[in-house]
Amino acid sequence: MDGRQRKLNRSLQQNLNRWILSAVLVFSLLAGGISGWIAFNEAREWQDSLLQQVGALVATQSGDRNLPADFDPEDTLVLQRLGEKSVNSLPLATDLGDGLHTLEVQGTGWRVLVYGGHFAVSQQTEVRDEVAWDSSLRTFLPILLLAPILMAVVSFAVNRSFMPVRALASVVDRRDENRLDALPDKRVPQELQPFINSLNRLLARLRQAIAQQQRFVADAAHELRTPVTAISLLTENLANATTLAESRERLAPVQEGLERMRTLVTHLLDLARVQGENQAALQPVDFQQIVQAAIGESYPLAEAKSLDLGMLRNEPATLLDVASNLSILVRNALENAIRYTPAGGQVDVSLFVENGQAVLLVEDSGCGIPEAELQQVFEPFYRVGVSTEPGNGLGLAISQEIAKRLGGNITLSNRPQGGLVFGYRQPTSLSFTVLLR
Repeated sequence: MDGRQRKLNRSLQQNLNRWILSAVLVFSLLAGGISGWIAFNEAREWQDSLLQQVGALVATQSGDRNLPADFDPEDTLVLQRLGEKSVNSLPLATDLGDGLHTLEVQGTGWRVLVYGGHFAVSQQTEVRDEVAWDSSLRTFLPILLLAPILMAVVSFAVNRSFMPVRALASVVDRRDENRLDALPDKRVPQELQPFINSLNRLLARLRQAIAQQQRFVADAAHELRTPVTAISLLTENLANATTLAESRERLAPVQEGLERMRTLVTHLLDLARVQGENQAALQPVDFQQIVQAAIGESYPLAEAKSLDLGMLRNEPATLLDVASNLSILVRNALENAIRYTPAGGQVDVSLFVENGQAVLLVEDSGCGIPEAELQQVFEPFYRVGVSTEPGNGLGLAISQEIAKRLGGNITLSNRPQGGLVFGYRQPTSLSFTVLLR
């Protein structure tokens, strides 16, 4: 595993250098070898052509050609008539046909050209090979000597090509945790441009998320400070009570303040928990049972305001859920509907399956929400300006976060006859499994 990890973490620059330099070396050797082989054969062919030219020249001349006394067969062509006997002539057979022959005479290799059936021009093969190898080396050595220079140039080019990457890494290293502005994209290689663009989009999302978290912390501190201050004043007032009846009277507002603080802290913890959950733990649940249980829990609140709470449609549905988030979502929808519906009003719940999605509708006969604020109400701590009901503005924010985690969608719309319709849609567990495939 460690070896595989080291292989995956190998430097891209070193990898490029290794492959390019290896390719340069292999192809240089291959090119040099092929060029040397071609030069070797061309040199031998040229020497054969020289033999032919000398033979033709000798055949056109009359009389015998006597070789000089200082004849050296290693440096000189041997010219002779076939069958002649002399000190410098070679013992060649008289029946050799016209053309080139490679013979071994007295233990020495010779290249012999017979011309016109009478003349022979001979040259030692060792001399010929020396000339050919010399020509081959002259062709091969320059390529071999240029290969290291080419490898050095390639290595320099690769290193220089990675300079923008190192410069960009240096820019990022010099930044502190408070700098999340976009990375510079000037003088960046085209191959890195998509990566830089992706990083800049990620930084933009981080800036937005951090700004949202900062606003959330500030709003939470403000929301907590208000009930804490109120409770502090109420407890001081309670301490100044002189009779038991007066103490009980002043204790009631303290209890109400503590309940509001408990609700606020619970909602804050719910929102923090939902934002940090992992979708890997999703499990199928009976959404119909969850909705029925939430309605049962909300009956006392509805009865206290003389509201007509009931279900118009009640169909079975199985959804994916984690940590009872769907229960929180349904309870928040019902609590908001009951809270903002005046006494004697009506709250209707519908649950059905449509186009592979479970649909939950909670309709109330309250005051509704101004059209301009239908999207803003999903922000934490945002409260509708026309509302006089107590609350902390976290219910819809928590529900929206739950919907994102579960792949659902929340919609809010005003009823023509007055009131609000809370709609939640989420693919059933079977449809969600198909989508994942």
